[in-house]
Amino acid sequence: MSDDDTPPGPDPEHPISSLDRRWQAVGERRAHLVTADNPAIAHDYLVEHRGRLKLRFSEDGPPATVLWRLRYVPDRLVLPRHALDTYMTHLAATPWPLPEAAAAAVIADIGSEVMPRFLQLVLLLDATSGGLRVTFEERRPNWSNPALMARLALL
Repeated sequence: MSDDDTPPGPDPEHPISSLDRRWQAVGERRAHLVTADNPAIAHDYLVEHRGRLKLRFSEDGPPATVLWRLRYVPDRLVLPRHALDTYMTHLAATPWPLPEAAAAAVIADIGSEVMPRFLQLVLLLDATSGGLRVTFEERRPNWSNPALMARLALL
């Protein structure tokens, strides 16, 4: 901060660092993850969202069609579909170096904002987009529900 308590900005005396720009982008993405209270906090249950989006993996490259599936077991919060759709639209507006980078960002963002007991994201690029499947998964260290996890493979 300067002497007059103005935050650093785009002026030459207060340039924004690349790290600051990265954190600003993270904050802008996460702002779309508007959550709601879990209506059944005492129960473990699975929430699954699916969709399709176009992601670019270079500044000037054509967008690739990506099918995605997000599964999570909520704790205190749930992620309403309209908020997830807004988030994914914002995610698609950014070029990513790799599909893995986009998947890692989604897992980090949702893990931070929704804080589920279990979280899984699958991105699938079809053969015309490189034929790739990326799966990220997280779970709380002290959370366990073997019966629910065993059924996941069947769904």
